[in-house]
Amino acid sequence: MSRVTVPDVAPLDPAFTDYVAAQADNHADAQGWSPGLRERVQQSLYLLTAVHGPHETIKASTVATLPRRQSRRAVLRVTEVLAALELLNDDRPDPLDQWIHRRLSRVHPEIGEEVLVWINIVRHGGPRRRPRSPATVRNQLTSAIPFLLACSERYCTLRQVTRGDLTEWLAQCPAPHNEAVALRSMFKTLKSQRLLFTNPARGVSLGTRPSTVPKPLSPEAIQSMAEAAATDPALKLLIALIGIHALYPHQARALPVSAIDFVRGRLAHGDIDHPLETFTRQAAADYIELRRERWPNPRNSHLFISSQTAYSRAAVTVGWMQVVLRGLPVTAQRLREDRILEEAAVTGADPQHLCVMFNITPETGLRYIRFFQPDPADSGDASPSHLETS
Repeated sequence: MSRVTVPDVAPLDPAFTDYVAAQADNHADAQGWSPGLRERVQQSLYLLTAVHGPHETIKASTVATLPRRQSRRAVLRVTEVLAALELLNDDRPDPLDQWIHRRLSRVHPEIGEEVLVWINIVRHGGPRRRPRSPATVRNQLTSAIPFLLACSERYCTLRQVTRGDLTEWLAQCPAPHNEAVALRSMFKTLKSQRLLFTNPARGVSLGTRPSTVPKPLSPEAIQSMAEAAATDPALKLLIALIGIHALYPHQARALPVSAIDFVRGRLAHGDIDHPLETFTRQAAADYIELRRERWPNPRNSHLFISSQTAYSRAAVTVGWMQVVLRGLPVTAQRLREDRILEEAAVTGADPQHLCVMFNITPETGLRYIRFFQPDPADSGDASPSHLETS
């Protein structure tokens, strides 16, 4: 039987249990927990601290053995409290580790070990190298995997790879820039770790960076969005805020309910102050009505809320937005880009006007103008700049 399922046990150290309970109350006040959630978390923390001493960390796997009557949300909040108090021993499997090993499962074992040296330095950093984000780790390994699988059919170590292998591989890639960046990083790192005698990727061309010139949405994509929005108030309001008012996705997620001012007819919050035109007004009214029906007494002041955030003070996540847009041929970023392109089309493609209206940099403004006035120096509509981020 798990230690946390022992009923009616007296705490090993009552003072320690009381301390954790008081800290959990402070956390609950700060996060705006509902009374029910607060009670479930306190019950769980009592069970855990009753059988652990004040100098003993509590394993995350032990937290996961809490009685079934505790909701998943309560278990997550218990983990948050313990982590904040530095009492959590997080022994849960690392999702990124698991993903990496799955991707390398079909690579030759010795090559896989060599690749892990590179990817661990990308993840955790090293001398004069800062750690990169999990997204960067995933992108770089994803770009390298096809080449690694091809190498595994011929070689048992990356020491056998030649410059000819690399150039031949990159030549058959439709857009080799990302693959070249990843492979150059990998071979440079392995050479610096003295796992290779030479760096076959040294001086290999990175190729042309994929095009980042925004393009308008197709009529089919717009029709698809309109049909989906007709039955989804959250999607309809999201389209209004990003596709009409050109809010960044993170701005839309952070808006409070008070930003919708029906009396003054304004969308106003911080630096945002726009007229509330008919479509957005109706979309906001429909969503707020749905919000009241689904969560009658939410503690969250954000406009967009979910079952995970309604009784806290947190904004909805990027993942929530991705779910709302799931199945549609558009991302939130592309929706915003389409709005800026529409403005450029009706104002003579003036980059200065776009910069002022949408608070974007001159470089980004010129990217939008390139759709209407392609740069002859570019290949097609390719641009060396990155898309603006949300």
